[in-house]
Amino acid sequence: MPPRVPPAASFERSCDRSRAPGSRVNSLRPFLPAALCLLLGISALGAQEAARDPRAHTLELGTDMLRFDQPSTRLFLGWHRDVNALFRAGLDGTTVLLDLRRPGPWIERLGLLAVFAATNAAASRAFSITAHDQAHMEAALAIGASRAYLVHTSDPSVEMGIWEFLLEAFDPTREPGLYTYVVTAPTARQMAYVAGEGLDTNLLIAATIAAAIDEGDGHVMDVAPYMLNKLWGVGYFQETGPTADAAAYIGDLDLQGQVVSAQRVITLQAVSLLASGGFLSLARGVIDFAADGRASVQPLALELGGTSLCWPEVTTWLNPDNVSVQVSTRIRWGQRLVWWAGVDVPALGAGGAPELTLGCALGLGPVRLEGEATDRALGFPFVRCSLELDVGGGASIGAEGFYGQGATMRELREYPAGPGVSAILRARL
Repeated sequence: MPPRVPPAASFERSCDRSRAPGSRVNSLRPFLPAALCLLLGISALGAQEAARDPRAHTLELGTDMLRFDQPSTRLFLGWHRDVNALFRAGLDGTTVLLDLRRPGPWIERLGLLAVFAATNAAASRAFSITAHDQAHMEAALAIGASRAYLVHTSDPSVEMGIWEFLLEAFDPTREPGLYTYVVTAPTARQMAYVAGEGLDTNLLIAATIAAAIDEGDGHVMDVAPYMLNKLWGVGYFQETGPTADAAAYIGDLDLQGQVVSAQRVITLQAVSLLASGGFLSLARGVIDFAADGRASVQPLALELGGTSLCWPEVTTWLNPDNVSVQVSTRIRWGQRLVWWAGVDVPALGAGGAPELTLGCALGLGPVRLEGEATDRALGFPFVRCSLELDVGGGASIGAEGFYGQGATMRELREYPAGPGVSAILRARL
């Protein structure tokens, strides 16, 4: 259990995702430059041939992604999406280059997919774990921490920057570092919020991929980042070291009088994976790719005329006073109109009203409008709106704004830094 909080003065906590500081294995630091070159090389392999592929892959550049002087969680999430897009294009181009779309060579196709997926998983882990720790620190600042920073795993007395952390994260055999924050007299609810924010960020990555699949933008290369982040919560709660976030989270719920066992959370995480449309669609996508080289992943959906009702995505979230389960689905009418709805219900810990999300995206010629609202009947709802304009040549420009007053579980998980506006440029490869 984490230390009990003194009634006053300052409190400092240092946590990572899984391993305790003394549990690192042999470092691969000398091989990091070569590994980075390998990642870039594989993602660009066959790039000239990718132009012959009918599918397009979108690169996105938002204003949050350019704030290198003050990096946020959204910066790393954005660059993570773009890295995955490069791997998508690389697999498509290499499949064409090696003539693997002809009938027969399913073993070769699976081998190629395994190489790309393994390399993509290494890159995805680096960006995901960096976003994970950045989210912890943003949540700590949101509860009033005077400092939130990173330290080296081997020597917690030595600070490290977020970019050094990202570079170290490409070594899959070690934990890059620990996050630490200092706050005066935090409540157990506040500490639970900080402890759970990292895993929620990983689950958000998986949920975003599942939503893209439902909207017709699925690809077999999504299997690596989806599975990596969707399964994060299973191993997360199996660790019990002094710097394990999951153990701290369970302890913080206990301080609130909410008895939650790690095993029950693991069960919810595992069931959420197996019951999710993203997992089922990607499993079928891998089979399709092996059978005929088809890399696009179609959502598992019930077709009714021109309407598609997608299989729901199930996500188990860590909230400041409860563990909740969200079930969300999308309904598509043709290529221009998409509706979605989600219900997020507290399952372990504190009870309370369920949280409802409703959203819609509409294409009107070159313009795409999108809006959604999340409400828990406890205060002002969380709202997000965006507008995107196709400017031709495979490019579009847009803006996104989001606002809330902290009354929803979703807002605390996805936007710990508070309301904001960002501009976005998208270009198809």
